[in-house]
Amino acid sequence: MIAKRLTAASLALGLAVSAAWTPSSVSAKGYGGEVDVSTSTFKSDTDNSEAFQTWKENVWSIEKADSGRITLTPGEDERDLNFAWYSEQSGDPAVKIRRKNQKESKATIIKGTAVEISQENWQGRAYTASNKVSVKDYFRSNTEYIYQYTDNYAGKDTVWSEEETFKTGSFTSFTAILTGDPQIGASGSSDDYTADDSSIARDTYNWNLTMESAIEKAPDAAFLLSAGDQIDKSGAVKEDDLKTRESEYAGYLYPEIFRSLPVASTIGNHDSAGMDYTYHFNNPNSEEGLGSTAAGGDYYFTYGNVLFISLNSNNRNQEEHRQLMQEAVNSNRTAAWRIVIFHSDIYGSGEPHADTDASSNRIIFAPLMDEFDIDVCLTGHDHTYSRSYQILNGNVVDYDLSRGCVKNPEGTLYITTGSGSGSKYYNLLNYTPYYIAERTNVCLPAYSTLKFTGNSFTICTYDYEGNQYADEFTIKKTVGVSSSDLLKEADAVNEKYFTEDSVKVLQKAEETLKELCVLDDPFSEFASENYGKDADPFTGYGSVKSEYRDTDAEGNSVNRLAEGNSTLLDKTIYTQLNGEEVPIVSGKTYSAAKQSLIKAMTQLKLIKNMKNGK
Repeated sequence: MIAKRLTAASLALGLAVSAAWTPSSVSAKGYGGEVDVSTSTFKSDTDNSEAFQTWKENVWSIEKADSGRITLTPGEDERDLNFAWYSEQSGDPAVKIRRKNQKESKATIIKGTAVEISQENWQGRAYTASNKVSVKDYFRSNTEYIYQYTDNYAGKDTVWSEEETFKTGSFTSFTAILTGDPQIGASGSSDDYTADDSSIARDTYNWNLTMESAIEKAPDAAFLLSAGDQIDKSGAVKEDDLKTRESEYAGYLYPEIFRSLPVASTIGNHDSAGMDYTYHFNNPNSEEGLGSTAAGGDYYFTYGNVLFISLNSNNRNQEEHRQLMQEAVNSNRTAAWRIVIFHSDIYGSGEPHADTDASSNRIIFAPLMDEFDIDVCLTGHDHTYSRSYQILNGNVVDYDLSRGCVKNPEGTLYITTGSGSGSKYYNLLNYTPYYIAERTNVCLPAYSTLKFTGNSFTICTYDYEGNQYADEFTIKKTVGVSSSDLLKEADAVNEKYFTEDSVKVLQKAEETLKELCVLDDPFSEFASENYGKDADPFTGYGSVKSEYRDTDAEGNSVNRLAEGNSTLLDKTIYTQLNGEEVPIVSGKTYSAAKQSLIKAMTQLKLIKNMKNGK
């Protein structure tokens, strides 16, 4: 049994932090600076824009928001593609697809399934079916395709949609677009719960501009990675809320580019309670329902040499996420890159979340990033942009970043997206967490492009007008064993085959590396095992129960685990808040520990080969 709160933090948030730390002449900064969001005029600037008013009157109001627009989602790998859309009548859905240079008679027809639904939006559209079709092992690189779809396949009498195009690029080097928190409807208006909801129109307009800018920067993008909170209305019980959610989804799905750009979305806390998320998207490898809430759960896919894993951070069952991640890794052991995306900003820098409710999720998800040697973890929730240093076991791994690049690093790079639509902004924490390399909250919609090659990953970030929003950053890798895999190999050594001295050398090297890479945090297991039970220390999306909560210097409750509960949070939050030395380990130290274990393992293999006469 985990002990309850041992002590309250003696210092208020941010009052006593350790001296600023800068690795290798690089300081945490924001490309656009740090602003007070209360001074933002972005909402009023949009409302006063003639372009917006013209679009709202002549396009949005006439089209009558359509929640049923077709969405493309990645399939299990780059040769697959999934489709999902709503229809007013239920039938036998199908997709017809062909290469652009083929005759229509040569098209392939793939049938799908329809699920009965009862969804309605404020614009008077009602839908009775969610249609899904999965196209398997069909697509080839650098090829343009034409597709059509139907709600009810009837052979030669089928009524097909208008033709849409879809173009593949390279399967070896490719670019993805990253956004987070478009949260359509969050900007707020006096006419919410009506067909003329101004907040949905405003946010849709800016979201569309963001996507137009993104596809201009990355015209051959393979897909969009969306870090959650596609919509704003979190309630999913009242009829009015359900209608609002569908009107907001109409806004999210509005950009025309989504008819040809697949969307790999993630479940945010505002999406989590409604099944409409599952109706709108057709995510691959999600059948087992691991990490599920009402909206759905975890999934994964491979594109080229990159493994992408999407986790539902609304579910704190660490073991279910571990199972999904293990299945994903097993599906592609040779992937050059492992990328995880989920909503909660476990190493972010935004004032409402980064060291409160998101830190509750840090104890669940951060150990998994270390265990599975994840290269990059993409998150949202913060409505601010941040990029971390390399983090492993709560330690910042100190590399020379002065050239905007790191080579063969240990640990995970954490990215927190800004707002994809500008519907909501947050202030930054009033101190810079030791793990943050760059941060900004300039009140403009933003997005990133992620470029993958066989040995490099590069992130570039822009505002919705295409201006640079953050520094470019690159990770370069050559082939080599990860620390996590090396430790697993060492743990599996059968000692009976070796001399006592050789085993001692191995054990010492293994213990040294484990001290750097592995943190024992019993509270993580306790929270996972009791997720959703009476003993769960959290309620809702990371709200800490009173008996576990921290208090500030005035005795006010702070929505964060108090010091003395979680080993990881004590290390990653309270060392800094208490003015103690923050956990920084040089890259050379990690490298030396790893090389010592590799040397010990190599020596054991030589001994074994000699015994076997090899």
